[in-house]
Amino acid sequence: MSEQDKIKNTEIEPPEIKVEEPAAASTPAEPRRYLWLAIVSILLTAVAWVCGLHSGVAAMIVSAIAIVAGVMSLRSRRHAIRNTAITAIIASAVLLVVICAFIIVIYMGLRTI
Repeated sequence: MSEQDKIKNTEIEPPEIKVEEPAAASTPAEPRRYLWLAIVSILLTAVAWVCGLHSGVAAMIVSAIAIVAGVMSLRSRRHAIRNTAITAIIASAVLLVVICAFIIVIYMGLRTI
């Protein structure tokens, strides 16, 4: 056998290629606290609107708490959770502005007369 026959008969194995997992799969799952904060924010917003029928001060307090819970849930990476939090923040802020404007205009305005 010549050297050329030896070279032809030997099989060359390709080098082993190591496949790495994508970076997103290796990171831990997002905590569920953001989901629960967004849900709590929506529920507090609804409670604030209902409280607005009975007590403006209580509605302002609950609305401010709902805004804080919504802001805390904005750190989520999921768009649905962020959109829910933004909706709750806007609804709570509208209620807060309307009640504050009502209190300032009506109560303070009537006291000056």
